[in-house]
Order: sequence, then C-alpha cells, then structure tokens
Amino acid sequence: MPAFRTLIDICFLRARPQDLPAEPSLVWQTALLSVASNFIIDNLHREPLNRFLFASAQALLLGTVVWGALKLRGFPERWMQTIAPLYTAGALINLIAWPVFVFAVSPGVAGSAGWALLLAVGMTVWFLAVMTHIMHHALEMSIGRSVFVSIACLMFSGLLLLLLFPVPGMP
Repeated sequence: MPAFRTLIDICFLRARPQDLPAEPSLVWQTALLSVASNFIIDNLHREPLNRFLFASAQALLLGTVVWGALKLRGFPERWMQTIAPLYTAGALINLIAWPVFVFAVSPGVAGSAGWALLLAVGMTVWFLAVMTHIMHHALEMSIGRSVFVSIACLMFSGLLLLLLFPVPGMP
C-alpha cells in the first residue's frame, strides 16, 4: 500500500519517482493496469484481439521509449521507478476519461460535447505535466527540457502506434 500511495502522490506532483521501490512486481502490476485501461478506452479498434494488441503495444512502446531516454542520460537503472508511475498516471487518466468519452459519443449529445472535449484536453495536459514531473526527476534535467523529452517520447511512441495499428477508415 505505501507504493500505491506514492504512485498517487506522484500523479499529484507531490512525490518523485525515486520515492518508489524498484520492484519488478510493481512494474508488472502497473503495466497490466495500463493495458487494461488502454483496452477499455479504445473505441477505434472493434475486435477484442486488435484492442488488446493495441493496448499492449501502447504500454510496450512507452516503456521502451522511456528506457531509451533514461539510457541516453545514463540512468537506465531508474526505469522501474520511472515507468510504474507513468503507467499509473496513464491508467488513472484513462479511467477518468472513459465515462466522459462514452457520454461524448452518445447519440443526441453532439451539441453539448464541447465540455467533454475540453475535459479531454485538460486531462491530456495533466498527463503531460505528470510525465514532465517524472522525467524531470528521473533524468535530472530542467523542467523545460523535461517538457520537450516528454512530448518527444509521446509523439515517437504515438507515431509508431499509428504505423503499427492504422486507424480504420483513415488513409
């Protein structure tokens, strides 16, 4: 339970990734939480196997890109303490966003879904703030550089996801 409390504190920018134990079981638990939440929120891939593969690829790619950033800075040993809160933050935001997205795509809601889009953008900004906070401490770099690294990690893994799993109906 102390690790769970620390994960939540990191999501609220009150703790650092170094405050977590470097435990493989924590990484596995948070990775499974991440895959499950990515699976739940995915409304682009209709078939369950495709949704599962996409959700798993999201977690795997984020973990790989973060490990690469840590390795480049000379801190690969911090991977477990860095990726666990990133998986947790992503999962929490997904689970908060899920009912919002379900409401926003409901029939007859199109005219009032603007607030849902605004909330989704806000949650995305919050995830970026949490990721920046985590990367700032894990990589021992300035906040400005951490913002850049966080955006680069998200864009790189997102582009790879689009290449591996094209969105149905998009060229």
